Amino acid sequence: MKRGTVVSIGTFDGIHLGHQAILRELRLQAKGHSLSSLVYAFSVPPRWALRGDEEERYLLLTTALKVNLLDQSADLVHSSTFESVRSMDPEDFIETVLINQLRARVVVEGESFRFGRNRTGDLGALQSLGAKRGLEVISVPPVMVGDEAASSTRIRNAIRTSDFQTARDCLGRSPILVGTVVRGDQLGRKMRVPTANLDIDPHVLLPNPGIFLVHALGQSIRASGLLYIGSRPTFEQSESRCEVHLLDFSDRQLYGEVMEIHLLQRIRDDRSFPSLGALRSQIEADIETARKLLPGFPLIEQRISS
Repeated sequence: MKRGTVVSIGTFDGIHLGHQAILRELRLQAKGHSLSSLVYAFSVPPRWALRGDEEERYLLLTTALKVNLLDQSADLVHSSTFESVRSMDPEDFIETVLINQLRARVVVEGESFRFGRNRTGDLGALQSLGAKRGLEVISVPPVMVGDEAASSTRIRNAIRTSDFQTARDCLGRSPILVGTVVRGDQLGRKMRVPTANLDIDPHVLLPNPGIFLVHALGQSIRASGLLYIGSRPTFEQSESRCEVHLLDFSDRQLYGEVMEIHLLQRIRDDRSFPSLGALRSQIEADIETARKLLPGFPLIEQRISS
């Protein structure tokens, strides 16, 4: 980084359309200035430290997957924690981090950018303070989806309520879950509806419990299916499960497979059934519903996880 860098700072959770616009401008500025593009990415959102709200401690992507995707958009990715800079005044952050550590010559940020202790610095402060150090600041307007800006908060709210269309419009792709197939209790197989039990990072946001139409993409898998999220109240269990049943897919062992689940549409809520027979009948009805919905969701999206 001896010649300097063009920098963008943020959490980039989900890497939605607003983030993508910033990353495009980052690359354009880097090319125009013949400098390296650098993303300074917080591992988790600053709100986790600032608000301490346990219910809000969820991410749209795992940190590892986010960094992998950012690697595709910038020459350099510098991962950091908000705790390491939260006590810095705006002037100190510019001097210590942007100038001395990152060798920034240009900074690219969205209009709502905040920085420094207690978020006292905004884009205007960055521009005025940065100008004293020869730092150019480029502002990127928000990307509007309907009458609201695309944002991680908006996407999280949409996923919770299974409004996957809004999430998809803001992300430019379907919202995803990534999990490793682990051994379960084989109950689905006993009911002649085999499922793959997924181990998903507990910090990744799940929709409210229910049955969902999904696409499942793995190293050797490309199939439509039904995802179950819930605690299986019919069996009076309390542990939450994520299990996917693949449609038109040969029944074989998938343990250890990393599966990427694209959330498409909610089919129904989770609920208790009076008997296994009643549950089995409902599952058959869910599969029929899924097949009717599938023509509206062609299997064309690509896997984004490695």
